Amino acid sequence: MSYPKVSPWPFIDPEAPPANYLAIGSSVDKARSKTSQKVWHFFISQDYLVISDKEWLNARNNRPGYYAHSQYEYPIAGARWFVDTVERFFLPPDHPNAVPRDKFNMRGEVDGETLGVTRGAWFGGQYIPGYSFDNLNRIEHSTVLPAGATCQMFKMGDPWLFEDGLFDLFKEIAARHESGEF
Repeated sequence: MSYPKVSPWPFIDPEAPPANYLAIGSSVDKARSKTSQKVWHFFISQDYLVISDKEWLNARNNRPGYYAHSQYEYPIAGARWFVDTVERFFLPPDHPNAVPRDKFNMRGEVDGETLGVTRGAWFGGQYIPGYSFDNLNRIEHSTVLPAGATCQMFKMGDPWLFEDGLFDLFKEIAARHESGEF
């Protein structure tokens, strides 16, 4: 199925964000931090949740290294939708709100954008299952990935999500939004 595409936002430097970006948290993807600290920064800007990273990559063949950026944008109300949808995967099969056992993704519209949650076998790295938070209206954009028509998929391994506090961060962001903080 094809979804109308919205232009991705310009990359920001998460270590020096623009003035209209409110830093609301950060989290380290330990499974993917074998050679460097893979820190993801969470911001609110213009009623959007922006998730951004900046990682130093060493070049090969005597070329200089460079910073690589990845960034994902979601309507801020998507934080609650993500939490609620992931929790549906854990409901008993006979629960009316449970994700059917033969489904690996769920979709929903939040503030005019189609979001998704997908269960994947290697979303946390090699042999590490996890989930992705998808925005089907926005094209994946990164300074290291080829430009293409794939949707934004912020992939998280189960250990990072449930043991290292990332799911709790999403819950906190959703609660702060619902309390009117931003």
